[in-house]
Amino acid sequence: MSYMRNMLAIVLTGLAFHVDVISTFAEDAPPSISDAAFARERNAEIDASVARVEAQQGAEFERARNAEIETAFAAYQQAKFEHERNDEINASLAAVRDRRVREAQDIAEAEFERQQNAEADASMARVAAVQADEFEMDRNREINLAMAAYQDARFADERNAEIEASLAAVETSRREAEFVAARNAEIEISLSEVKSRQHSIETGSIERQ
Repeated sequence: MSYMRNMLAIVLTGLAFHVDVISTFAEDAPPSISDAAFARERNAEIDASVARVEAQQGAEFERARNAEIETAFAAYQQAKFEHERNDEINASLAAVRDRRVREAQDIAEAEFERQQNAEADASMARVAAVQADEFEMDRNREINLAMAAYQDARFADERNAEIEASLAAVETSRREAEFVAARNAEIEISLSEVKSRQHSIETGSIERQ
């Protein structure tokens, strides 16, 4: 503003100097009232013009200052918005990372649990298979023992039957031998009687009855 004020002062001073130069051509003429009034009017115009210029410059400065303030405030608001937006984006990304981490942990835990369950199922299957094998071996052993006992009992029954048959045969043979001996004895007695009768007949000594 001071620069413009100085420039206006120089211009107006030049105009006043031109008026003074013109007045010097009237030699030996004293200044009149109209000249003083004109000078005062010119000075008043100069002051008013300077005031208008200063006011205009002040308004322009005010507008420029306001524009700068508004621009700075807009930049601040934009920076604040961008900062808040960046914070929101960072928070969102952090939330996504946390969720992915939790999901990865959940997947890892689920996989670990699945593996543990699979191992437990496999272990139980192995135990069940061993128990089944042991049960089958025990069952086969029981069957073999039962079959052996059955075979022994059958053999004993067959052996007892053979012994009983043998004893029966021996008893039969003994009875037959006794019968034969008794029969032979009877036959011998009969033969003895026959021989005795024949001898009596031969000797004529048969007793009459």
